[in-house]
Amino acid sequence: MKILSYIMSAIALALYCGSYFFNDKKKYLILQLTGNVFLSCSYLFMGAYFTMVSVAVGIARGLICYTHEKNNKKVPVYMIIGLCLATVSSYIIINYVIFSGTASNWDFLYMFASCMYAITFAIRDIKLMRYLVLIPHLSAIFYNLLVKAPISSAISYGIEFMITVVAIIKFGIQEKHKGKIKTAQ
Repeated sequence: MKILSYIMSAIALALYCGSYFFNDKKKYLILQLTGNVFLSCSYLFMGAYFTMVSVAVGIARGLICYTHEKNNKKVPVYMIIGLCLATVSSYIIINYVIFSGTASNWDFLYMFASCMYAITFAIRDIKLMRYLVLIPHLSAIFYNLLVKAPISSAISYGIEFMITVVAIIKFGIQEKHKGKIKTAQ
């Protein structure tokens, strides 16, 4: 099962990293959504059920954000709050009702990251979203290190963090270059 988990997380990582090189929010969201499906399976095979459900909430987040983006609409605040409440509810149900007492002291970091992903993905401006998504990436890195998840989990979030920074630089340089061409004309 561990090998299957690593394969699923590698596919998820490839999809996540690829998403940051699209300046089209819809394409970005489709790759993120697909990556979440593979990551959820990865956590299932690891037996990390709270994290798996949180990523499943991320699938719902991706569908909601994609649908609104496709229709050129803003995601309503109540939906963002609902996604955050779904994460917190799943934490309570999984860790205290189903598997009583399996909670980690560090789970709040992953809940924070999940809520921050809901907030950042709802932002329509992809440039601003790229900057803000660095916060949940860092939270997820620390969470995976602190709960002693397989190091590949922390590494994959670290790679995603670095790829996000590269995308910020790439699109920032591209915009500056376009601005110089326009002023030269």
